[in-house]
Amino acid sequence: MKIYESVTVGQILERGAAQVPDKIAVVDGAERKTYSELNSMASSLAVRLTEIGLQKGDRVAIYMPNSLEFMVAFYAMQKLGVIVAWVNPIYRITEARFILKNSEARAVFIFNDWDERNFHVDLLSLKNELPDLEFIFAVGDNNSQGVYSFYDLVNRGIDKTFTAVAIDPKKDLAMLLYTSGTTGKPKGAMITHYAAVRAGWEYSLGVQASSEDIFIGFLPMSHSYGCGSILIQPILLQATVILMDKFEVEKAFQLIQQEKVTLQLGAPTHYILELNNKNRSKYNLGSLRAGLIAGMIAPEGLITRVEKEMGVYITSFWGASEVGPGLGTMCPYPSPLEIREKYIGQPVADTRMRVVDPVTHRELTDGEIGELTLTGWHVMQGYWKNPAETKNQIIDGWLHMGDLASRDKNGYMKIYGRTKDLINRGGYKIYPHELECMLVDHPKVEQVCIVATPNPVLGESICACVIPLPGQTVTLEEIREIMKDQIAPHKLPDELCIMEEFPKLSGGVKIKKFGQGGLAELAGKDEKREQIRKKK
Repeated sequence: MKIYESVTVGQILERGAAQVPDKIAVVDGAERKTYSELNSMASSLAVRLTEIGLQKGDRVAIYMPNSLEFMVAFYAMQKLGVIVAWVNPIYRITEARFILKNSEARAVFIFNDWDERNFHVDLLSLKNELPDLEFIFAVGDNNSQGVYSFYDLVNRGIDKTFTAVAIDPKKDLAMLLYTSGTTGKPKGAMITHYAAVRAGWEYSLGVQASSEDIFIGFLPMSHSYGCGSILIQPILLQATVILMDKFEVEKAFQLIQQEKVTLQLGAPTHYILELNNKNRSKYNLGSLRAGLIAGMIAPEGLITRVEKEMGVYITSFWGASEVGPGLGTMCPYPSPLEIREKYIGQPVADTRMRVVDPVTHRELTDGEIGELTLTGWHVMQGYWKNPAETKNQIIDGWLHMGDLASRDKNGYMKIYGRTKDLINRGGYKIYPHELECMLVDHPKVEQVCIVATPNPVLGESICACVIPLPGQTVTLEEIREIMKDQIAPHKLPDELCIMEEFPKLSGGVKIKKFGQGGLAELAGKDEKREQIRKKK
């Protein structure tokens, strides 16, 4: 029997405490906790929260950065059968308000202060707007009435016995993963214990992860990708995870060298920044053997660069909150470099994928580009308190994600972006990813993203948003010159937008292309409609 078949999320930690009690489970700065210690802290917290009145089925928000306390809170909730509502710590309070209200969270876990912000004061300001919110559990000093000290709760439950709660892994919810809300209000994808645990297992198959591995955890664990691959996967495998509350290139290098990290799971931006860091050669990164890359389409050639320049086997995959905290495709380990460069993998075991016409939903043949749809154990149970959106997304048992993809004869999937990414320039349809692949190798370009901007004649123009390499400048003429012999004239960028950084979605991983403050809005603000746009 596979280890994911019949265990709850909370039981995977209990299993580790029973089988490898003295092994280090998590490292957070100077804190190093064994499986036995981590499980004891989670059980102690669960005991005290039961005494306070929390019970199975309640929703509790975790609004914290990656940390030991985050892991303790999460696994305590899973032991209790409490449903975790994820709130990314980079959210401002106005963004957090909707999730806290929509989930009807009875409690929220926070750090009083983190990243020069006072979460404690922010939350107290919302108390009158959140009638369901009864408790605030805080790490750090506070004297406010109704705010409980995290470590006081843990310490008061340390000598008491935790009584297990009956949880059905395939029916009971473990978490609500909220979408970014770029096309409207965020939606809470309902994820069961079974789907969460099996997701952790499926991640491991892409890099042949095992109990011998040491993970570096800088992906936000409140995000689908980070939750499944960093919060759940290492504990399921009885491995070790080294936490970072936020990504800093040289800090990551230091930890890889110091802790002999073997696996790094990140987004393309993380790998690009590491490759381009001038001090990389000063660190011994030889322990790093493999990694995953997702969050956005990996620029063409990036996987090859990482393998050749860093000696690290990496592979991309496809996932979303609606199949969270997991994935829909993966290249099995080991796969040839040419496969990993071109494809996002095959559907994970016991699931199916189709490519269909976005309008008629007719299934397309191999090689045709259409909308990606999928069905299987990994698909969410629906959106929390939102049956209308659930009905729009899950049609006849198939989840429609709005991603453009094609399938080859061997079942490997290739991703092209979102259906709304398509640029309609005078009736011609342009796939941004095709152009991005050409520009990413430009000798002056660090990152590139193609978006549409308004055009009064053609409908939409093609705008190349570019982050140049440090100390470099790039012009629209240079970009068009390097592309003109590779593509038809109507696909050449009309405009250039020079940027210092790209806006990110709430998870801090994916580029925010649309909506307020998105890349398309920033690139389209120039009223003069000049050919070359320069924005910061």
